Amino acid sequence: MLQALALRLTQWSCSGLAILFVLSGGTAAQALNDDVVVRAWFDDEASLRAVGHLLGHAQIDRDKGLLRTEANAELRNALKAAGFRVETDVEATQSIQRLAFAERVGMKSIPGFACYRTVEETVASMQSMVAAAPNLAEIIDIGPSWQAQNGSGGYPLKVLRATNRNVSGPKPKLFIMSSVHAREYTPAEFSTRFVEQLIAGYGVDADATWLLDHHEVHALLQANPDGRKRAETGLSWRKNTNSNFCGGGNNAGIDLNRNFPFEWGNWGGSSGVACENTFRGPSPASEPETQAIIAYVRSIFEDRREAPLSAAADLDTPGVFFDTHSFSGLVLWPWGFNTSTAPNASGLQAFGRRMAWFNTYTPQAAVGLYPTDGTTDDFAYGELGVPAFTFELGTAFFQDCASFENTIYPQNKAAMLYALRAARAPYRLPAGPDAHALRAVPDLAAIGESVQINATLNDVRQREGTFAESGPQPPTQAIATGSAYLGIAPWQDGATGLPMQPGDGAFNSGVEQASRSIDTSGFAAGRHMVWVQGRDTAGNDGPPAAVFVTVMAAQDLLNVQGRVRQFGTQTPLAANVRASTYLSTTEPGSGAYSRRLPVGSHDIEYSSPGHESVLLAGVTGQGGQTLTRDVDLYRLCGLVQDPVELAIASPFTAQTPWTRRAGGVDGGAVWLPSATGNYASNLNISLTSATLDMSGTTFPELSFDQRCTTEATFDFGRVEVSTNGGTNWSEVFRCDGEASWRRVQLALPQLAGVANARIRFRFSSDGGVAASGWALDNIALLAGGQTCRDSQGGPRPLPFYDGFENLSR
Repeated sequence: MLQALALRLTQWSCSGLAILFVLSGGTAAQALNDDVVVRAWFDDEASLRAVGHLLGHAQIDRDKGLLRTEANAELRNALKAAGFRVETDVEATQSIQRLAFAERVGMKSIPGFACYRTVEETVASMQSMVAAAPNLAEIIDIGPSWQAQNGSGGYPLKVLRATNRNVSGPKPKLFIMSSVHAREYTPAEFSTRFVEQLIAGYGVDADATWLLDHHEVHALLQANPDGRKRAETGLSWRKNTNSNFCGGGNNAGIDLNRNFPFEWGNWGGSSGVACENTFRGPSPASEPETQAIIAYVRSIFEDRREAPLSAAADLDTPGVFFDTHSFSGLVLWPWGFNTSTAPNASGLQAFGRRMAWFNTYTPQAAVGLYPTDGTTDDFAYGELGVPAFTFELGTAFFQDCASFENTIYPQNKAAMLYALRAARAPYRLPAGPDAHALRAVPDLAAIGESVQINATLNDVRQREGTFAESGPQPPTQAIATGSAYLGIAPWQDGATGLPMQPGDGAFNSGVEQASRSIDTSGFAAGRHMVWVQGRDTAGNDGPPAAVFVTVMAAQDLLNVQGRVRQFGTQTPLAANVRASTYLSTTEPGSGAYSRRLPVGSHDIEYSSPGHESVLLAGVTGQGGQTLTRDVDLYRLCGLVQDPVELAIASPFTAQTPWTRRAGGVDGGAVWLPSATGNYASNLNISLTSATLDMSGTTFPELSFDQRCTTEATFDFGRVEVSTNGGTNWSEVFRCDGEASWRRVQLALPQLAGVANARIRFRFSSDGGVAASGWALDNIALLAGGQTCRDSQGGPRPLPFYDGFENLSR
């Protein structure tokens, strides 16, 4: 009967099927996959502690007594027995059921997750990096998986080591392990892309270059490859694939992140029951994967901490250990097994809060989530003293690709780059100000010209902590000095810091603009590295950053100048002018630009918000020559526009209680998910466009003003698009907790040329804290292409609103 049902249902969308299974009371869902996502309310910490050893990854909001986790029947029963009120999270469960159905009916790939590489594709990417940059990348086989060791297939564990081997050390090391829990797709892809882009940036980006010259990145991209292969089939597989436990079924295996030897099984933070998700194994480090990781980590990090739990690591300990997981939006550090403060708590806390500024996650000691023992970060810090952190990436068990690529990856890449810049002295440097936004003006100089180095020195870039942090929050201080180092890094022998000048005349606040003029007379032609480092009034140096200063002989340079204007109106535009790595912007009010380039042939791209981009290919000039290139850009036409004014009909169909009311960014009306006051609990409502014929369009771009006053990580505003008239939707943007207005601009290349496109703004809330909600104003979907232009080449007017100029600002 189930087989017949599966054959009938192959014609249905998997997401629709998931809803059917969940709403059917769970019977059909459990027949395909026992796991669902639940929201469980609790009254006190004792209830939480009673189930803590059964929890894998979870979101916990203690203010409203809410736990959100993936749960099989056993865990659901345990939650109920501990006094939790349990209900199914229908939307989150759809992902799990979709994957389970895909595996059972024989689908060849995981629907909706094309951005995540398989184990084989990850290895192929590692090999491609080595082939492209053999002096920067190498693959190290560190040991077998359980199946490989036991002759039943499996995969060796492979580390990608990235560093410039032509530059001698010693070099601090950053170790990243990913997806030790197999079903967590996001971490492996995040780490793969991070190393990939670091290597690709070598010689192009100054920070990527010096970081690879003077550091080593060791990335175990697939820490549980056997289990990952099970997860790729659609199973919600967490553990390794050791079939000696739990009868070899779908609950077999060992939780590798409870199998590490430090404080293994000592604190009730893992399970001794073989079929449970947090089964710690029969003995410490019983698994070959764990053994391989331990041996490798011990081989690259010195032991800098004595055995007693109260002993602190040396404050000069170099290097950082990372274990990346999903989900929960957290930055975690030791201890995870009990509430005692780690002896290096102040350093771990300062570092964690700095990184959390970039990814906007909650920073806290790991035990603040729930107690765990036998974990990776407690091992790395507890045994070796190396600062150890866990990133819990994202907001969903099976994170959609749009959220991963648009938000999770860029924010966490920035956090990881900060960690790498601080890795030389990670217990010290995060206490000092961050140097960022470095610029060399001009970025391409004639030898003998002066170049000004500009930077921002910032001592307040840190996220607020939580109740789980003991002791005072790390202080922030005023900037005391800024220094520029030419050619020799700040930590190297012979380094001389050139004093920088404060932009406002005095270093006396937590954020300062600083500059230094450098005379390039006597410079050899080529690129030169300049580092900038700040120091605060407490004497703390912060992580350095770098910028390239490129100089050439005057006869080897040409200049391209002109104006960028709007087609037809000749209105000057604020535009970017880019030739390879050289970027300039037009002057405000005039649209004029001047771009110095090396002699040769260049492809120059001109782009401005709300306009089609133009590429001038093969612009060629001689040394000392000035070329004039004026460019007119077609304005994008409005396909959907909603100024959100009560007197103008909206192009969106609104589900109740979406309401237009006072409070817009421009003083008019605004869309809000409530008729009055705060939004209600358990909403799932949309503003949805009609079907749009975008045939022949190019450069689709959605823009809107928003203020997202919601409970972060629990209530969300989402932008979603459909290419088939609304049958399926893909998320392209998410907000959850932004108290200030800002303009959002989203490129939507997936809608270019689509005949049945739709867009929607969807707001969802849980049953807890409420606020004013997701405010939306000045919504515009724009596009280019011949079909968007009138007979004079300008954008087609919209029949229902002629205020386009106000919306394309």
